[in-house]
Amino acid sequence: MENLFCNKCNLSEKIPQLIAEEVLGAENLSLLKERYQQMKEGYNFSYEQWQGLFTENLKPFRGYADTTGIMMSVKHPKFKTDFEQLGKGAIGVDLPTWFNIQSSNPRIMLIAQDPLRSNKWYGECQDAILSSPFGLHDATHRAHTKGGKMVYELINRLVSAGNGVYLTDARKYFVYDHKTSDRYANTQKAVYVDILKKEIGSVKPTLCVCLGNRAGSIMYDVATENPELLISCITLPHLSGAARGAIVKRYPLLLERKATATNIAEQYANEIIGCLTTNS
Repeated sequence: MENLFCNKCNLSEKIPQLIAEEVLGAENLSLLKERYQQMKEGYNFSYEQWQGLFTENLKPFRGYADTTGIMMSVKHPKFKTDFEQLGKGAIGVDLPTWFNIQSSNPRIMLIAQDPLRSNKWYGECQDAILSSPFGLHDATHRAHTKGGKMVYELINRLVSAGNGVYLTDARKYFVYDHKTSDRYANTQKAVYVDILKKEIGSVKPTLCVCLGNRAGSIMYDVATENPELLISCITLPHLSGAARGAIVKRYPLLLERKATATNIAEQYANEIIGCLTTNS
């Protein structure tokens, strides 16, 4: 999968440009391109090996040695002003990533909810902490059952079936804690809808898969306000431990087989690939 992670394709220029213009500020474009290259180079690295990849401009808060997340100043005029007024830290941004995007294969867009960060570790950091959806650029995190393992196993199945996969968050920022972040996101829904619409325009997905109802709500507005995009979309429970009840309810077979990361990924992959076949 290393060679398929953020592989060279039409998104290699479009997505950093979009994130710079719409989320982090145009002045950050060169740094964003460097960060994508850093994530590609460190895809299979341990945390110890990552220490050699960090630079003065792309490094963790307080020199934390157990993370691949890095700091970046928010220079987008609107968001910069908002966060200065809020006066809160633990500002999260997940850079969209992709696997196996080719010119002719089906493209599945996985839309998560938001880039959660811990205010215990980042509450005093006023810069954005950059990672990726489900931390899939981080070998240690994606191998962990409580990390990105479920999503990574899902993507492996989707890619093995010949598909391209693009991952992003519906809410582009997380701020301090769930209460603060939810309140802020509710005031920014129209902005997030517009950004997601632009992502869809760049990715041109065959199928959008919303992971969780918050992502589904933003996607609903995108589809309703932009019928010309002809978006095919399904909403599935969020892939997290907190959603195990909803996952098992959707896939009762897991009661017999146990709701392991592997079995959950298999059920999700079967449904998603089934939807692709129906829409083709």
